[in-house]
Amino acid sequence: MEAFIYLRARPGSAARIAAQLPGRPGIRRAVIVVGDWDVLALAEGNDLNSIATGILANVHTIEGVERTLTTPVVPIDRLGALGGGFGMTHAPQLNPGEACYVQVRAQPGTVPSLVERLSEVEEISGLAALGGEHDLLLEIRGPWEVASGVVLEHVHPMPGVVSTSTLVGIDYQEPEEDRDQFSAWE
Repeated sequence: MEAFIYLRARPGSAARIAAQLPGRPGIRRAVIVVGDWDVLALAEGNDLNSIATGILANVHTIEGVERTLTTPVVPIDRLGALGGGFGMTHAPQLNPGEACYVQVRAQPGTVPSLVERLSEVEEISGLAALGGEHDLLLEIRGPWEVASGVVLEHVHPMPGVVSTSTLVGIDYQEPEEDRDQFSAWE
């Protein structure tokens, strides 16, 4: 089972948190994002209880984590039972670099048809149905300037889409300390 973890970080700690997360048990990947959250991570476990236990033990204990939200991934085959097969069967991969993660709220009963139609949009590189505040999470590889066009042209006009919000992934590395030539002598 998989789940996405949204994290809010204390100012100045997002890069450190994102770097520590993939080394924690049950956490596969993490990226720094700009938007309502600071870090987005992908967790895995045998079931939701093991993921939740792992988050409490291995994520909440990281210095600087202020808040988390866990959204379990609904297996695509569950949606297939509700309405056909789907072309895209992989969730967003959260690879560092330019990508946007679009959270979609859908009208009740429209998630299977939205998954089917969104999986046909070439620019969408990953898609997951979620349990929680948002119904879908889309990954669009590329900068915000490109992804925003995909959202406006392809996602918003789809019947069943109520609203979207986007987290923009950034490839941020904390700057190394600025040292002068004499600081090593101290």
